[in-house]
Amino acid sequence: MMIIIDGFIRNESLLYRIQQSKDFWNLGYYWWNGWWNTPASTLRHELIEYIWRNNCPLLEPISLDGFEHWVGIYDANKTISNVGGEFSLISHFDKDEKLWNETGKIVTPKLGTIFYPDPCNDEMEGGYLKIWKTHSTDFTASYELIEAKYNRLIIFDASQLHAVTPVTKGTRKAIAINLWDEAPSDAPNMLR
Repeated sequence: MMIIIDGFIRNESLLYRIQQSKDFWNLGYYWWNGWWNTPASTLRHELIEYIWRNNCPLLEPISLDGFEHWVGIYDANKTISNVGGEFSLISHFDKDEKLWNETGKIVTPKLGTIFYPDPCNDEMEGGYLKIWKTHSTDFTASYELIEAKYNRLIIFDASQLHAVTPVTKGTRKAIAINLWDEAPSDAPNMLR
Protein backbone atom coordinates (compact mmCIF):
# COMPACT_ATOMS: atom_id res chain seq x y z
CA MET A 1 0.00 0.00 0.00
CA MET A 2 1.19 3.48 -0.83
CA ILE A 3 -0.62 6.79 -0.51
CA ILE A 4 0.80 10.08 -1.82
CA ILE A 5 -1.04 13.33 -1.06
CA ASP A 6 0.23 16.68 -2.34
CA GLY A 7 -0.71 19.92 -0.58
CA PHE A 8 -1.55 17.86 2.49
CA ILE A 9 -1.37 20.51 5.22
CA ARG A 10 -3.85 23.33 4.75
CA ASN A 11 -2.97 25.01 8.05
CA GLU A 12 -0.46 27.65 6.88
CA SER A 13 0.38 28.57 10.48
CA LEU A 14 1.50 25.01 11.24
CA LEU A 15 3.69 24.89 8.12
CA TYR A 16 5.21 28.28 8.94
CA ARG A 17 5.99 27.30 12.55
CA ILE A 18 7.67 24.07 11.34
CA GLN A 19 9.78 25.97 8.81
CA GLN A 20 10.89 28.52 11.43
CA SER A 21 11.52 26.07 14.27
CA LYS A 22 15.03 24.97 15.19
CA ASP A 23 13.78 22.29 17.64
CA PHE A 24 11.66 20.57 14.99
CA TRP A 25 14.83 19.81 12.99
CA ASN A 26 16.85 18.35 15.90
CA LEU A 27 18.44 15.08 14.83
CA GLY A 28 17.79 11.86 16.73
CA TYR A 29 15.04 9.26 17.08
CA TYR A 30 12.09 10.06 19.33
CA TRP A 31 8.97 8.30 20.61
CA TRP A 32 5.53 9.73 21.38
CA ASN A 33 2.85 7.46 22.82
CA GLY A 34 0.07 9.44 21.18
CA TRP A 35 -2.57 12.04 22.03
CA TRP A 36 -4.72 9.38 23.73
CA ASN A 37 -2.01 9.04 26.42
CA THR A 38 -0.13 12.35 26.45
CA PRO A 39 -1.20 15.73 25.03
CA ALA A 40 0.97 17.10 22.22
CA SER A 41 3.92 18.93 23.79
CA THR A 42 6.13 19.55 20.75
CA LEU A 43 5.66 20.82 17.23
CA ARG A 44 6.37 17.31 15.93
CA HIS A 45 3.55 15.97 18.11
CA GLU A 46 1.25 18.65 16.66
CA LEU A 47 2.17 17.52 13.15
CA ILE A 48 1.60 13.85 13.99
CA GLU A 49 -1.78 14.68 15.51
CA TYR A 50 -2.67 16.81 12.47
CA ILE A 51 -1.89 13.90 10.14
CA TRP A 52 -3.11 10.88 12.07
CA ARG A 53 -5.91 12.21 14.29
CA ASN A 54 -7.40 15.21 12.56
CA ASN A 55 -6.84 14.37 8.88
CA CYS A 56 -6.26 10.62 8.83
CA PRO A 57 -5.83 9.59 5.20
CA LEU A 58 -6.83 5.97 5.85
CA LEU A 59 -10.35 4.70 5.32
CA GLU A 60 -10.31 2.39 8.32
CA PRO A 61 -9.26 3.21 11.89
CA ILE A 62 -6.09 1.59 13.14
CA SER A 63 -4.96 0.74 16.64
CA LEU A 64 -1.53 1.95 17.71
CA ASP A 65 0.86 2.06 20.63
CA GLY A 66 2.50 5.25 19.38
CA PHE A 67 4.81 7.01 16.95
CA GLU A 68 8.54 6.89 16.32
CA HIS A 69 9.73 10.08 14.60
CA TRP A 70 12.94 11.61 13.30
CA VAL A 71 14.12 14.08 10.67
CA GLY A 72 16.45 13.61 7.75
CA ILE A 73 18.44 16.51 6.31
CA TYR A 74 20.57 15.67 3.26
CA ASP A 75 22.59 17.72 0.81
CA ALA A 76 25.09 17.01 -1.97
CA ASN A 77 27.88 16.46 0.60
CA LYS A 78 26.10 13.49 2.21
CA THR A 79 26.33 10.69 -0.33
CA ILE A 80 27.19 7.18 0.84
CA SER A 81 27.65 3.86 -0.89
CA ASN A 82 26.20 0.50 -0.07
CA VAL A 83 25.49 -2.71 -1.94
CA GLY A 84 22.53 -1.20 -3.80
CA GLY A 85 24.40 1.86 -5.12
CA GLU A 86 24.97 5.48 -4.13
CA PHE A 87 22.49 7.07 -1.71
CA SER A 88 22.01 9.93 0.71
CA LEU A 89 20.24 7.44 3.01
CA ILE A 90 21.42 3.85 2.76
CA SER A 91 18.94 1.19 1.64
CA HIS A 92 17.19 -0.40 4.62
CA PHE A 93 13.98 -1.73 6.16
CA ASP A 94 12.50 0.09 9.16
CA LYS A 95 12.50 -2.18 12.18
CA ASP A 96 12.97 -2.32 15.94
CA GLU A 97 16.72 -1.68 15.76
CA LYS A 98 17.52 -2.54 19.38
CA LEU A 99 15.67 -5.85 19.19
CA TRP A 100 17.33 -6.68 15.86
CA ASN A 101 20.81 -5.85 17.20
CA GLU A 102 20.27 -7.94 20.33
CA THR A 103 18.40 -10.95 18.90
CA GLY A 104 18.39 -10.79 15.10
CA LYS A 105 14.56 -10.77 15.23
CA ILE A 106 12.88 -8.40 12.80
CA VAL A 107 9.81 -6.51 14.01
CA THR A 108 8.59 -3.75 11.72
CA PRO A 109 6.22 -0.80 12.17
CA LYS A 110 2.62 -0.94 11.02
CA LEU A 111 3.13 1.96 8.59
CA GLY A 112 5.73 4.51 7.58
CA THR A 113 5.08 8.18 6.87
CA ILE A 114 7.30 10.74 5.17
CA PHE A 115 6.39 14.43 5.08
CA TYR A 116 8.24 17.28 3.37
CA PRO A 117 7.47 20.54 5.23
CA ASP A 118 10.22 22.72 3.73
CA PRO A 119 9.57 24.73 0.54
CA CYS A 120 13.31 24.54 -0.29
CA ASN A 121 12.66 20.91 -1.33
CA ASP A 122 11.12 22.26 -4.54
CA GLU A 123 14.48 23.90 -5.45
CA MET A 124 16.48 20.76 -4.71
CA GLU A 125 17.64 18.19 -7.25
CA GLY A 126 17.80 14.45 -6.51
CA GLY A 127 16.81 13.19 -3.08
CA TYR A 128 14.07 10.88 -4.32
CA LEU A 129 12.55 8.32 -1.99
CA LYS A 130 13.27 4.97 -3.65
CA ILE A 131 10.99 2.12 -2.55
CA TRP A 132 11.66 -1.35 -3.93
CA LYS A 133 8.71 -3.72 -4.21
CA THR A 134 10.37 -6.28 -1.96
CA HIS A 135 10.81 -7.14 1.71
CA SER A 136 14.29 -8.54 1.05
CA THR A 137 17.56 -7.02 -0.12
CA ASP A 138 16.74 -7.72 -3.76
CA PHE A 139 18.07 -4.68 -5.62
CA THR A 140 16.84 -6.16 -8.91
CA ALA A 141 13.21 -5.83 -7.78
CA SER A 142 11.07 -3.17 -9.40
CA TYR A 143 10.85 0.11 -7.52
CA GLU A 144 9.18 3.50 -7.37
CA LEU A 145 10.97 6.86 -7.23
CA ILE A 146 9.03 9.56 -5.40
CA GLU A 147 10.02 13.20 -5.55
CA ALA A 148 10.66 15.07 -2.28
CA LYS A 149 8.06 17.73 -2.99
CA TYR A 150 7.03 20.49 -0.56
CA ASN A 151 3.91 19.68 1.51
CA ARG A 152 3.79 16.11 0.17
CA LEU A 153 2.74 13.27 2.48
CA ILE A 154 3.75 9.70 1.69
CA ILE A 155 2.35 6.70 3.55
CA PHE A 156 3.97 3.36 2.75
CA ASP A 157 4.97 -0.05 4.01
CA ALA A 158 8.24 0.81 5.79
CA SER A 159 9.16 -2.89 5.94
CA GLN A 160 9.86 -2.69 2.19
CA LEU A 161 13.43 -1.95 1.12
CA HIS A 162 13.86 1.81 0.71
CA ALA A 163 16.50 4.54 0.46
CA VAL A 164 17.03 8.17 -0.54
CA THR A 165 18.85 8.86 -3.81
CA PRO A 166 21.72 11.37 -3.73
CA VAL A 167 20.89 15.03 -3.44
CA THR A 168 22.83 16.77 -6.22
CA LYS A 169 21.74 20.36 -5.55
CA GLY A 170 20.22 22.08 -2.52
CA THR A 171 19.03 20.48 0.71
CA ARG A 172 16.35 17.84 1.29
CA LYS A 173 14.43 18.10 4.57
CA ALA A 174 11.89 15.52 5.67
CA ILE A 175 10.31 14.08 8.78
CA ALA A 176 9.74 10.34 9.04
CA ILE A 177 7.00 9.00 11.31
CA ASN A 178 6.52 5.28 11.92
CA LEU A 179 3.30 3.96 13.43
CA TRP A 180 3.80 1.02 15.79
CA ASP A 181 1.33 -1.62 17.04
CA GLU A 182 3.68 -2.17 19.96
CA ALA A 183 6.38 0.28 20.99
CA PRO A 184 9.88 -0.60 19.78
CA SER A 185 12.10 -1.90 22.57
CA ASP A 186 14.13 1.34 22.74
CA ALA A 187 11.04 3.61 23.03
CA PRO A 188 11.64 4.50 26.72
CA ASN A 189 15.01 5.99 25.70
CA MET A 190 13.44 7.98 22.86
CA LEU A 191 10.63 9.74 24.75
CA ARG A 192 10.04 13.29 23.59
